[in-house]
Amino acid sequence: MRTIASVTTLALASSVLVAGTASTAGAGQSTIGRLRTCAEGSLGYDAHALPPIASSVVLVTVTNLAGSACTIDRFPTVTFAGLDGAAQPVPPVPSGVRRIEAAGKLYAALRTDDRGGAARYVPSLTVAAHPAHVGSTFTASGIGAPTPGIAVSDPITTQWQNGVDEAVGALPG
Repeated sequence: MRTIASVTTLALASSVLVAGTASTAGAGQSTIGRLRTCAEGSLGYDAHALPPIASSVVLVTVTNLAGSACTIDRFPTVTFAGLDGAAQPVPPVPSGVRRIEAAGKLYAALRTDDRGGAARYVPSLTVAAHPAHVGSTFTASGIGAPTPGIAVSDPITTQWQNGVDEAVGALPG
C-alpha cells in the first residue's frame, strides 16, 4: 500500500512540475511571439575590426532605435561584396528569434578569415539583423581592415550577445 501511495504521489508531483514548466515555457515563448519583428529602419549598425587581430575579427553591433522592444534573428546575416553565401553561424543552429529591448544594443563577433585557406579580399561587408532586411554596408577602410581589403576564407559569426566580451568569447579558438 505504501509503495502504491508513494508512486501515486510521485506521479502527481511530476505531472504538476511538468505542467508548471510547460505553462512557464509557453508564457516565455508567447511573450516573444507577441513582439513584432524590428522594422529595418528602426535598427542601427556599427562594425569595426578588433586589434590586434584586425585583419580577421570584426565586432558587429545592432542598436534598436525604436521606442519598444522587438525581435531580430538570433544571428546576424553577414555577406561579403562580390562573394556568394554568408558567414556561417557558430554554433551551427537554425535561425531563431532574439529579443532586443528599446534603445538596446546587442553584439556579435565575426571571423572573416580562418587562416587555413587562400583568402579572397573584398571591399566591403553587409550586416543585417534579420534575413529579410537589406542591412548596412561597411567598407574595408571604414571598419579598419588593412589593405588590400577584408580577407575572407570560411567566415563565421556568433549569435547576438549582450556584451562585447561575450561576443568575442563565443568565437571558437
